[in-house]
Amino acid sequence: MTTPFRTVELDIIDPISGVASDIADGHGTLPHGTQSRLTQALETISTLRYSDLGYVREDHVPYPPFVSQAFDLDRGLSLSATGLGASSSYGSLTFLNPTGLMDAVLTGRINDRLPVRISRGQKTPDPIRGLLKDPASDTLQPLFSGLGRNWRPDHLSATVDLLDATSWLDRSMTVSTYGGTGRLDGDSNVAGRNRPRLRGEVCNVTPVLIDATNYVYQVSDGPVDITALYEGGYADGITFAADVEDIYAVSPPAGTWSRQVQPNGTWIRLGSRPVYQITLDAFGHFPSGAAPGTVLDILRQMLIEDIPVPHGTIDASWPVTSDLAPWSAGWYWDGSSSETGTTITQTLLSGLGLTLVSTRRGTLRPVRLQIPDPDTVPVLTLTPDLVSAISAVGLSAPFDVPAWRWRVGWQHNFTVTTGTALHPQSSADRQALVAVADRNAVWLDMRIKAQWRQPSDPDAVITALSRQDDAQTIATLQGRLWATSRQIWAVTVPETLGLHCDLGDIVSLSAPVPGLRQAVLGIVMAEHLRAGDSTMTLQILTITEELAATLNSIILNQDLTA
Repeated sequence: MTTPFRTVELDIIDPISGVASDIADGHGTLPHGTQSRLTQALETISTLRYSDLGYVREDHVPYPPFVSQAFDLDRGLSLSATGLGASSSYGSLTFLNPTGLMDAVLTGRINDRLPVRISRGQKTPDPIRGLLKDPASDTLQPLFSGLGRNWRPDHLSATVDLLDATSWLDRSMTVSTYGGTGRLDGDSNVAGRNRPRLRGEVCNVTPVLIDATNYVYQVSDGPVDITALYEGGYADGITFAADVEDIYAVSPPAGTWSRQVQPNGTWIRLGSRPVYQITLDAFGHFPSGAAPGTVLDILRQMLIEDIPVPHGTIDASWPVTSDLAPWSAGWYWDGSSSETGTTITQTLLSGLGLTLVSTRRGTLRPVRLQIPDPDTVPVLTLTPDLVSAISAVGLSAPFDVPAWRWRVGWQHNFTVTTGTALHPQSSADRQALVAVADRNAVWLDMRIKAQWRQPSDPDAVITALSRQDDAQTIATLQGRLWATSRQIWAVTVPETLGLHCDLGDIVSLSAPVPGLRQAVLGIVMAEHLRAGDSTMTLQILTITEELAATLNSIILNQDLTA
């Protein structure tokens, strides 16, 4: 009979391992005062290796049994009408510190926000020698890869709280601020304000006035293609003059505007004082020159350039150009408030059935909640002989009953303009567009409304989508998914089996309960793992192939706006 065990690898920093003054060149080898080009590390990174039962790798590296309390893992995808979010809790690790053995590490080493890796293995009995044999290190299964918080020492132990890779999203977006010294550094009115940032395709944004005397505005911190410039919603009042190298060299003629585009920003200058508010339709690039136009591609590049997350945090399965969500999108941050990776992710993915999850290997991977194709090959097949317990998990509103309508916003209007703020010559179409913040694509089914006494009717969601067709696709997908009662099942399986799937994976499930007597496809929504248990619990949202086919044939997609 095998015996499960866990290993822990925790990186730590020695901040005073070397100092630059240790370098002593011979007299006369360099001119007096010359700085050496030879660098010396002022810190070193080492790895602590422990386990709960003791383990020795095949290359004789030991993992002493100093882990007295392993972690409990609870992570999952939390459903809401406005989006799909991640909810995770990883608990902590507790290490033994007998007779102060770890005192030097606890007082002299830094571990805050450094990598922690936890793996699981199986010791096998050796009947001849009467002991347990350690498996090869390449057979260990990863349980967790993330970060540790600062030490919390006690009398005979020390505890480290755990964070997953999504904790990198707590970082603030890297920004530069206006100094208020004039010209492109802005006047005193914008001193201390963050510079604006435009990514992807946006509608009716207000650029930041950085020089009220010369009518100079900044559009973004990178190159921008300006589709149209409006004064009070009127596009033909102020005409384009030219692109210039220095926007302050020559003032454009009255009634015109000029533009300066550089890798670090885009600015416009008006030749005369405007009467009404200046707005733009535009497409924003990144300072690096990258110009993704779809929602996941924009988010990926923002995580790399605008947050940024450490190298290797983006999962290898997330390509530069993703076909998981090929929908045109964009957003504008005017610099009036601070943004984090979390708020950026929520803004771009809101209402799309997408979320970022942290994998067991410590990377970020996008997951999309949708009806799986009937021909999908499941990552894992769960049959009654593998399931030791199963129970239903209730869904909260608005998913507890079928929805008869889904409304998905598109082409978000960043500057709502009505009444006297509109130019009298602005077209009726433009006036209608800028009068509301969002237009909606709608999916509905009147039969559901008639069949249920109180069907669900989720609020309209604001999205970063820029095209109506894409919004209609999302509304239809959401309608198909939630047009019938859904069920989440809590399924207890052997831990070694459950580790073969991750959040968002498609699995096959059959069990002796109503609705599961024949194998159906489902999506892994959550997992729960307890220290010392040989089992784990998966929460699976089941969607039958027959039902998916039926919905495909009966649901009416209506191309409506509201």
